[in-house]
Amino acid sequence: MIEDGLVRSEKGKVDARERHLHLTDKGQMLERELSDAQRARMRAAYRAAGPQAVAGFRQVLEAMMDPEMRRQYNRLKEGG
Repeated sequence: MIEDGLVRSEKGKVDARERHLHLTDKGQMLERELSDAQRARMRAAYRAAGPQAVAGFRQVLEAMMDPEMRRQYNRLKEGG
């Protein structure tokens, strides 16, 4: 990815052995294109599956959350 110009690597400021990776402009553009395509596929899949399947999928995802994550999620869901 570095050779393709999608990612740049920088040495750590505190520890020169560290490598901090950052998307280049080209990498950001590719990430946007891929994310847009993925979102479109997800929207189509949700529409095809229907509301009951979506609700079931949401229940599965919520059940996978650890207790702290579920508390944070519930606070956000309740608007607080």
